[in-house]
Amino acid sequence: MYTYEMNAGYSVMDASLRMTIPAILDCFQDAAIFEAENGCITVGYLYDRHVAWLLNSWQIVIDRRPKLNERIRVATAPYDFRGFLGYRNFMMTGEDGVVIVRAASIWTLIDTEKHCPSRPTQEMQDGYVLEPRLEMAYAPRKIVLLGDGEAQERFRVRKYQIDSNQHMNNVEYVKLAMETLPEETVIRELRAEYRKAARCGDEVIAVVVCSEGKHQVALKDSTGDIYAVVEFTIDVLE
Repeated sequence: MYTYEMNAGYSVMDASLRMTIPAILDCFQDAAIFEAENGCITVGYLYDRHVAWLLNSWQIVIDRRPKLNERIRVATAPYDFRGFLGYRNFMMTGEDGVVIVRAASIWTLIDTEKHCPSRPTQEMQDGYVLEPRLEMAYAPRKIVLLGDGEAQERFRVRKYQIDSNQHMNNVEYVKLAMETLPEETVIRELRAEYRKAARCGDEVIAVVVCSEGKHQVALKDSTGDIYAVVEFTIDVLE
């Protein structure tokens, strides 16, 4: 399992001086890239073969968030391949050595020239070290919307939200969805399902459904097609 350590800095804190959810996702995203760059299946290796791993879904279970200046450890490991899908776990450990965030993710290998899924070669599979999957209650990959919802926010994708794949970065969808949350919300679990990529200049409409402790946000284009669905399991403080 690949690990790295860092101090939780002020720039990634919210008003409660706890690390933000998007910052936690950034740590996990970085861990996957660091592991790749320290191994043989680097980003350059994938680019040269005209393939890329695109995130299909997240499930993130949060026991607590790191506090300011806490020394934390971030870890990741792939645990399975099935067809053109890759499965990867993440976890974050606090300074007391206790795991405070657990995550599962599913990735799709895409042929960037043909714009279709591609099975990883045996050489690629051999380049990853599989670990036993993390113990957690795994949710389904797809998120079932609990109703039609109501449009609450409209956003325009900005240049700074675009990553090296020329799409809006995965974490940016979560940031937009979080704009619709009630004040004084505690997020216990986050799920995200990515359906199509938003590009610079696209309009994103946040349609919200709330039911039974779930706050779901369907991020749609102007025709009603869904870019991503983000689901929060929340407690709202009185």
